[in-house]
Amino acid sequence: MEKRHATILASIGAVIPVLAASVTSAHAAEIGFKTPSKNIYCIIEPPYEHHLGSDLRCDLQQMTTRPPPAPKNCPLSWGDAFSIAQDGDRGVKICHGDTTRNPALEVLPYGAKWSHDGFVCRSATNGLTCKNARGHGFTLSRAAQRLF
Repeated sequence: MEKRHATILASIGAVIPVLAASVTSAHAAEIGFKTPSKNIYCIIEPPYEHHLGSDLRCDLQQMTTRPPPAPKNCPLSWGDAFSIAQDGDRGVKICHGDTTRNPALEVLPYGAKWSHDGFVCRSATNGLTCKNARGHGFTLSRAAQRLF
């Protein structure tokens, strides 16, 4: 019996570093940025099944506003993650069980502009504004979140 446990533990020990390396390399490959305050992290989410375009997703780490109650169909986190599709008509709050927080993302300095895949974001001391090519998106800060 002890030999079996040792084999299982050895197998688990071999898998964990591989999983950790996969997660680390996945984060390293992300396209995005963080604000200088490290309160907002944004990444491009690639197309997936039944959704042909990419999305820009930004997560707030801290908010002074209280998010509205989560929709009944959201059993996960709500109110601190925002997304806009390339062809979207409005920024949206998303129900999520993950995060965009990645310390490896580059800092978008205050006053600077970032663009990728038709998305444009501008960082300022009073918040971050991100838009798609159609002019729809969101403005985020600790104190306020506005979808447009």
